[in-house]
Amino acid sequence: MTRILKTVWLIINLVASAALLLSGYGGHINPATWPIGGIALMIFPLLLAVIVLIILIDLATWRRLTFLPTFSLLICAPAIWSICPLNISRPKASPSEQALSVMTYNVYNFYDVHKPDSCQNSINTYTTIIAADADIVCLQESPPILNSAGWGKPELRDSVMALYPYRTNNETQNIWSKYPFEIIDMPLTGEPTAIFQCARVQVNDSEIMVYNVHLQSIGLSTEDKELYDNLTSKPTTHYIEEGRGLISKITQAMKKRAEHAQILHQVIDSIGGERIIVCGDFNDIEGCYAERCIADHRLRSLYTSVGFGPVITYYVNRFYFNIDHILYGGLKPLTYECIKVKASDHYPVKGTFAIPSAVNQSNSQP
Repeated sequence: MTRILKTVWLIINLVASAALLLSGYGGHINPATWPIGGIALMIFPLLLAVIVLIILIDLATWRRLTFLPTFSLLICAPAIWSICPLNISRPKASPSEQALSVMTYNVYNFYDVHKPDSCQNSINTYTTIIAADADIVCLQESPPILNSAGWGKPELRDSVMALYPYRTNNETQNIWSKYPFEIIDMPLTGEPTAIFQCARVQVNDSEIMVYNVHLQSIGLSTEDKELYDNLTSKPTTHYIEEGRGLISKITQAMKKRAEHAQILHQVIDSIGGERIIVCGDFNDIEGCYAERCIADHRLRSLYTSVGFGPVITYYVNRFYFNIDHILYGGLKPLTYECIKVKASDHYPVKGTFAIPSAVNQSNSQP
């Protein structure tokens, strides 16, 4: 390589490595302070592919330079694990521990996203929930359809009501449970798409605090989504120029999510409880600031704890992201599953936990 080419290639390596570091750790930055970090996090998989390509080129052309992108790759190992965990072995419940399964599902008001002209509910959504047979189901964008004779096949509705005798009946968000629960009052965010719901669930002798969450939506209109589709399929100068408005809307939504996540974090701390599950549609990807703020070193992601491989939970409009999450504390994670059924615009996510027995907890105390 000539000196000029080497200089240019060195700059490309430096810029790409710096971009990867910013992207990998962008979720640590409060969007209210600097929203670029959250935007950079969203393109982390793309930058990861670019760095791997650069390393291959370095090996073929300038081997000594390989250390730079490789070093950035190693530093970003935690971020790589968060979007693609490789948990080969998983914990198992002991005979003294009770298993508890939880499903989170944005059900798109029980419509079928693939049949927009139909006024009928999505039978696939009902049958998926019934087949999953989770102990607790947290639903977002869920109207109180169980009390409406005009929704759903009667036999499916009856099956749901028999399977989940304990239910809320709210306008936009609901919890179905096999176990009795008490609803805890939650603060209002002032935003129609940012809703918190909390239930104190009594699972035999154990008390589980379950939070059903729908954080601030991304805020894009139908026209914005069409623009994004055009931008990602044929990125012309015209579409790129118009795309700047999308970035502004996305960053504003990130700022609101950060604010609401801080509120939820404070509420979780004030309510307390040894065993906690926070799940729902976070409208942001794994490792984002909102998720980190809610978890705050007390809760962990079920996906990163026991998941395997990359996952997409939102799959329409070319927005292929993992935005539906389950966080937990005081429980032993067992399984994570993203159920690939096409009904809503989201895939449901199901997780299984083991509730530590009182004997195990007392033995673990110092």
